[in-house]
Amino acid sequence: MLADRFIGVGWHAGELISAAAEADDFYFDAFAQVQMQSWSRGRVTLCGDAGYCASPLSGMGTSLALVGSYLLGGELGPAPDGLSSEHVDGALASYDRLMRPYVGKCQDLPSGVDGYAPMSNSDIVITAQVMKWMQRWPFRSFAAKKFFTTADSIALPEYVTAPS
Repeated sequence: MLADRFIGVGWHAGELISAAAEADDFYFDAFAQVQMQSWSRGRVTLCGDAGYCASPLSGMGTSLALVGSYLLGGELGPAPDGLSSEHVDGALASYDRLMRPYVGKCQDLPSGVDGYAPMSNSDIVITAQVMKWMQRWPFRSFAAKKFFTTADSIALPEYVTAPS
């Protein structure tokens, strides 16, 4: 499939395809995303990439992991009655309720995702120029509103910490 797709594109594509065909550790897979209905089973809870699977195009993996860890820790403790089943079940339900809308926003693939997989050399050039100019005035404020607001789209609760 790769050889057919890259016939005649130039550059070093032929050499790269040959190397891929000969490599014993070449990996090629579909671009996919898993969306889980629940992140917890019993006392085992997934956090970060294991649970949320942000789009690789979102750049939100670290933010999700940090926010998820903060919310999970905040909801679990300090527990006035220890980590009873009732407390853990309630904390996990609250963690899910608080985290799920944020995860949903981060899992959204950007519109025009096809632009991230250019179909021609001119597509590559255009994408590179768009990315370059979106970082400069006057386009940066537009880009910030359009693409960089997801990280701030959750209001984090303040948790009471146990006295030391």
